[in-house]
Amino acid sequence: MIEKRNGYPSIDKPWQQFYKSIKRSNKFIRTTPYIGLLENNKSYPDEIAIEYFGAKITYGSLFKNIDEVAKALVAFGVKKGDFVTICSTTTPEVIYTFYAISKIGAIANIIAPFYTTDEMLSRIKECESRIVIVADNFISKFRDSFTKDKEIQVIVLPLLNSSILRFIKSGTKANEQCGEISWNNFVKVGEGKPVVETEQYEPQYPMAMVYSSGTTGASKGILLSVDSFQKLINAYGNSGFDTSRRQKVYQNIPPWHSTGLSLGINFPLSYGVKVCVDPRFDHDVFIKNVLKFKPEYILTNTSMFQGFTFEKSLKRLKGRSLSFLKYPVEGGEPLTEKDIENIEGVFHSHGSNARLLNGYGECECGATVTTDITSHKFSNVASGIPLPDITVIGIFDDDNQELRYGQRGNVYVKTEIGMLEYFKNSEATKEFFFIDENGEKWSKTGDIGYIKEDGSLVVLGRKNDYSLIGTEKIFNFDIERAILNSDRVKLCEV
Repeated sequence: MIEKRNGYPSIDKPWQQFYKSIKRSNKFIRTTPYIGLLENNKSYPDEIAIEYFGAKITYGSLFKNIDEVAKALVAFGVKKGDFVTICSTTTPEVIYTFYAISKIGAIANIIAPFYTTDEMLSRIKECESRIVIVADNFISKFRDSFTKDKEIQVIVLPLLNSSILRFIKSGTKANEQCGEISWNNFVKVGEGKPVVETEQYEPQYPMAMVYSSGTTGASKGILLSVDSFQKLINAYGNSGFDTSRRQKVYQNIPPWHSTGLSLGINFPLSYGVKVCVDPRFDHDVFIKNVLKFKPEYILTNTSMFQGFTFEKSLKRLKGRSLSFLKYPVEGGEPLTEKDIENIEGVFHSHGSNARLLNGYGECECGATVTTDITSHKFSNVASGIPLPDITVIGIFDDDNQELRYGQRGNVYVKTEIGMLEYFKNSEATKEFFFIDENGEKWSKTGDIGYIKEDGSLVVLGRKNDYSLIGTEKIFNFDIERAILNSDRVKLCEV
């Protein structure tokens, strides 16, 4: 049993014992994403940074492209504090743009393509973004609305622009008559211009805006700071993961999720780990890519890992080794214990000792709150422990009183990487945060869970996910878990 001082997790912090033996580094503290990337990788210009549909892009080329995009943005009038909108899956150009935005002190406005045209325009207008970069396979949906708005400049980005496959498969082209320009013509505008000066680090300076899922009302802009990104990746480096150079991560999390932007892009590239990108969510493609890239890290959602157990995948894996795999990291909906056992069974039968690693977080908390670690095995139902040095968790009742170990309640998070605000929504921002008697700010996640005595967090589900049986509130996730305990049930949703 873990020794406790008083029985309240946020005071005892039992998770700290697991980090005591890890040497700390603060290489990314007080840096911006661009400065951190540059300082840690400028001496390795020939190493591969990105692999994308056959294209292999070195760090030298990455920095060259970042400079070209930064010059083009400035030529189009973007200045410090301006929002630049991106609506695209992860491509090399999206990566260049993210770091170029960081270099010039602008703010990335990352929008998913699933919104209606009115919702898309509303989000662009709300932050007064004048530059809108849209992937070619999304532009048709928004073209008519964009054409009517003369205040925005639309740049059409071919998803295969960096790949030789662009000569085989072409997407929707920019319509110059509508005022659109192609990505390549956009970059040409910056040719011959002087290199843009790098904006230096400022604490809590806005870096990116992503959007809430809208499960508790209208989707809201979540404004994240440079510290949201840099303190997060620094904490992962202090969590016991091997972050040495020349490793590979295969990821397909889109950038409109803060996890994709922060852990799928900024974390590996900053440490010198190659990012292998394929945005397709297809189980067969996923398994093929794992065998092709041979990544030490995999970052994807829960359902992709379930693909390892499919009959077609098992046939493809026959006689193949997964010994390269060290850190398979999943996020999203929690897996059942039997699912985890089945997936890890496939890993082990193909030569990998890897455990399926889980974490918990949400965009408002800067992406990740807790993480699994490789030095200790937590319960399969747990989502790891708080990230070192930057995060504290607690379980509170509806009167904001902290509960003890094992007691179910509201998951609250105190973190240095949380959002600055819900953009231009002070009422929702105030409602999201709780200030305790010591003046400490806690994020009210909207999730129900409990903390085990080793400090690991078990998240059960959303607080608003319940049914009323008479006057009694029954959480739907409790019903789901009871049903899934049957060996005859594979999937269930209540």
